[in-house]
Amino acid sequence: MAQRWRPGARAGVGERVRRRVFGCEVGRFGRSGVERPASRLKRAKVVLVCEASSGMLHLCRNELKQVKVVLASQSPRRQELMGSLGLTFETSVSTFDEDLDKSNYPEAADYAADTAFHKVQDVFTRITEDPSREQGDRYLVIGADTVVDLGGQVMEKPSDKQHAFEMLKQLSGNSHRVHTGVAVCHFEIPRRDGSDGKAVPLAFTKCSETTAVTFSDLPDEVIHAYIESGEPMDKAGSYGIQGAGGSMVSGIQGCYFNVMGLPLNRLSKVLIDLLKTN
Repeated sequence: MAQRWRPGARAGVGERVRRRVFGCEVGRFGRSGVERPASRLKRAKVVLVCEASSGMLHLCRNELKQVKVVLASQSPRRQELMGSLGLTFETSVSTFDEDLDKSNYPEAADYAADTAFHKVQDVFTRITEDPSREQGDRYLVIGADTVVDLGGQVMEKPSDKQHAFEMLKQLSGNSHRVHTGVAVCHFEIPRRDGSDGKAVPLAFTKCSETTAVTFSDLPDEVIHAYIESGEPMDKAGSYGIQGAGGSMVSGIQGCYFNVMGLPLNRLSKVLIDLLKTN
């Protein structure tokens, strides 16, 4: 549960984790809705207090306190979803080229899972080779990759507006599947005692989640207007269900958050299993 952090209030202890989302002036309006004089304004940070012990992750709340969480993604949507779980985390963007040969994957879900695996592997290597990281610290690196699958044709992010139009034209009036591959690596920074010891993952797992999505029939005018909004250009399949693209969706079967880019229920189960057994 998220709560507004009141100016001057003292942070709670225990499972509460404070996550600064943005800084701004608060207190401009009183409860009556009447604006207060500028002289009475108090400058303060607005902080969300996320309950790390709430939801599914309550089952591994103690284990989560012992690890540093890293998200191997620059996606604002995945960052938002991670924050909604009450997790404090840093981001470290993978440099993996995402150039796996799709012809080697009969199932698009496996392609997404392997891409997520390589993203996490890249960040794992970078962290373990970083001398500024504290010896003995434990980490959880989480990565994901989302693709749209239309009858076996894998759709990733569009290369340009024409490519986006072609994708949306194909999706119009049809059902497709959205696969998100998820990979998680749990490891400890090795002791730097002059030996050649390297970090070995305590656990490294990957999986995928699939959601079926159906589009309404889309007139060309609607497709062009949507593309001009800019929303499709950084999204698999050229649409974002959480934005204006959601108005084109007539139905889904499965996890909504999976279509956004991170299946929260599946990820929570993976984290619980991984942390409870390692």
